[in-house]
Amino acid sequence: MELKYKTLGKGKKAVFFLHELMGDSRNYNAIIPYLNIKDFKYFFIDLRGYGLSIKLKGSYSCSEAIEDILTIIKKEKLSKVNLVGHSMSALIAQSFAISYENYLENLILITPVLASGVKMKEEAKQKLLKDMQEDNKIEEVVLNSSKRYNQTWIDYRINMAYTSSTKEARVGYMKMYLNEDFSNEASKITVPVKAIVGKYDFVVFSKAVVNKAFKSWYKNLELIEFEEAGHYPMIETPVLFASKLEEFLL
Repeated sequence: MELKYKTLGKGKKAVFFLHELMGDSRNYNAIIPYLNIKDFKYFFIDLRGYGLSIKLKGSYSCSEAIEDILTIIKKEKLSKVNLVGHSMSALIAQSFAISYENYLENLILITPVLASGVKMKEEAKQKLLKDMQEDNKIEEVVLNSSKRYNQTWIDYRINMAYTSSTKEARVGYMKMYLNEDFSNEASKITVPVKAIVGKYDFVVFSKAVVNKAFKSWYKNLELIEFEEAGHYPMIETPVLFASKLEEFLL
């Protein structure tokens, strides 16, 4: 079975959007009114266990995800795509670039998990996975990332986290980014890498952390920080996000 996705636009340049752990392709809904549909065709893709692909099970690994993306490229008869990865799917996007760079024009990484994954001690890792398995973590993560916003936003993000995916998929992809590390191969990526981080995001996604790692790996790098965003620049600052994306790709 193939991943499900929605498309928008009739342009010649293809843009693939991948989503994060606690949301599906609906995370990009806020930018839709501001997208350039004349020059681009956009693909809003739901990974296994998420959104339109919620019934599709799998191993929830980087290797599986990049093959699923390649399947769409071949199905749509595309020679090149621009790949957008957000948070945990930025890890997938970097893995795709290492294996299938010949299919890429640009790599766009939003508040990204690094190619080294997320590092923590084994005890902390197992506790985090246990909490996610027992539905004891989502509210805490949302609250910690929503300190500037009202209760309506908090309720929206919590609901999105629970309704966008299966628990099996959430735990599976969390295991992926807690255990994957292909940083020793990251420097193989030579296509332009564009990165967006949010000023109010967690430290692990901060400009300082991301810039240090990316500068050591990627020779063709452009990184910008959105002054009024945290982990969700496409939702928090949709007009700027859509405009900057277009600027990156034209």
